[in-house]
Amino acid sequence: MTELPDPEESSFPPCPFCGTPVVSITSTGPHSHSASPCGCELTLADVQELQG
Repeated sequence: MTELPDPEESSFPPCPFCGTPVVSITSTGPHSHSASPCGCELTLADVQELQG
């Protein structure tokens, strides 16, 4: 089993829903975004905050 990195020790921002470090964001439309690697759905506001 692979252990996820501690969000407190990550240089990546935490997912606003589960706290997993967000390594990338996938956008498949103007209102369809998801965080990787956790897969949580994101709003446009979430995406803007994570990129900020």
